[in-house]
Amino acid sequence: MKKQILLAGVLTLSVASTAFAASYYDGGKISDREGPNFEVEETLPVEEHSAVSAKTAKGEQKQVLPIILYGDNVLYHKDTGEFSATGNVRVLQGQQTLYTTKVEGNLQSGDVFLQSGGRLTEPDAQMTGEWIHYNFNNKTGEIKKIAGTSGKDIFKADHAIVMPEVITLDDGGQVTRCPAVEHDPCVLVTAKKVEIYPKEKIVAHDVKVFIKGKHIYSRDLLVNRLDSKQEQSFAPKIGYSDNDGFKVKVHYEYSLNERLAAVGDFNYYDKHGYRPTYGLHYDDKHFFAKVQDGWSEDSDDNWIKRESDITVGLKGQRIREGLPLSYSAYYNHGLWKEDSLESWHTEYGVFLKHDRIYFDDAKSAFVDLGIGAKQKKESYNDSTTNTMTYKAVVGKKFDERWNTWASYYWEKSEEDLFQYNRPDMQEELQNGLTYHFDKNNSLTFVNRYDLGNSGVYEQDWRYIHDFCCFQIEIEYRNKKFEGDKSWHIKYDLVRW
Repeated sequence: MKKQILLAGVLTLSVASTAFAASYYDGGKISDREGPNFEVEETLPVEEHSAVSAKTAKGEQKQVLPIILYGDNVLYHKDTGEFSATGNVRVLQGQQTLYTTKVEGNLQSGDVFLQSGGRLTEPDAQMTGEWIHYNFNNKTGEIKKIAGTSGKDIFKADHAIVMPEVITLDDGGQVTRCPAVEHDPCVLVTAKKVEIYPKEKIVAHDVKVFIKGKHIYSRDLLVNRLDSKQEQSFAPKIGYSDNDGFKVKVHYEYSLNERLAAVGDFNYYDKHGYRPTYGLHYDDKHFFAKVQDGWSEDSDDNWIKRESDITVGLKGQRIREGLPLSYSAYYNHGLWKEDSLESWHTEYGVFLKHDRIYFDDAKSAFVDLGIGAKQKKESYNDSTTNTMTYKAVVGKKFDERWNTWASYYWEKSEEDLFQYNRPDMQEELQNGLTYHFDKNNSLTFVNRYDLGNSGVYEQDWRYIHDFCCFQIEIEYRNKKFEGDKSWHIKYDLVRW
């Protein structure tokens, strides 16, 4: 007869987590043609709480999350705290479920042993281990023969040590994002030691990178940030646009330490020539800083050359625990050059974002809300521009093939000195529709309506085909408001 028992503790065996974007704003326009992310819950992690209290080994009272144990045969000794279960065993805590055939441990000491291993699943990750020991009280543990997936990452290692702030693969490990099973992974990264800081970064030591089974290069240190967008540097990006002509983009990032990296973008454009960018990037759990010199291009093919350009920013932070609001901020200062214009550009902003609001249990319908304030100053004409920004996005995923969205954006733009990253219109209503023919092919239509001028500003058609880890994107833009039509094509490694 199946029995159940309520245990107390915290189970944190997953090795990585889907990244949360630091802000809905990254220094560019708040509106664009991409639409919302239908796969990722855009929410900062919230500390979960439980009304259940249990005595720790020292007899102190401690707020803990409940863990429920199911098994065909369950034994629990309330005097000693010892317990065991065999058969079809499930251990549930929050959104995590641990499956095994045998578990034993002690509630008072907090120890749990899976002598025959087990499998842990959560909404965006799963992991198996041939032998697992975990302590609820001090949040430490050990896993042998670990393998699994977390977000896009597919990983495995012989041994892992679990600590409260870091999980260490101390006997070698490998990770890829390539799902292929009949040929070598498009990209495979191996390392002698890997340190995983959940929701923050992965630090790999003595790294080798393989593409299609061939060793490409080695590094002493490789840092992959999990809480911000990071350009992949394993393969060049190739593309074409009517404004740039044929273009090749090569991004290189060398980690000087776990937080500081030297970055270079070595880009060539048929119609513009060689336009590189160099800089230093500092990235921490809560803030970032960038120093860069070179060229930048926005999504409308507008160019800017930056010199002595410095950006510092605060990533998304909870206003207070339990409140579904987060804030972020940034400051930028540098010498900007666009055509004949040259100005010391100073810009800063503060933004407030609400956690994604879902309308159904399946999380197929949602709304994203954001509000912000920005100020721009230019030495060229001693101008100061102040503006508010508003964003509201409603999305609906009907099934695996269809999804649609409608967005509202507002940001004052006519007083900006530079065209670069200037909003296309002050008040925009956007709607889009995507149809997936199969897992490798999709077609998207985007309609952008200028509410201020009461007319369609732009219509875009975008076709995407996936070649395993590489992707080709063909986009046709019809800027009806300007009478400008253009083609844009890019081919690059997208899983990284």
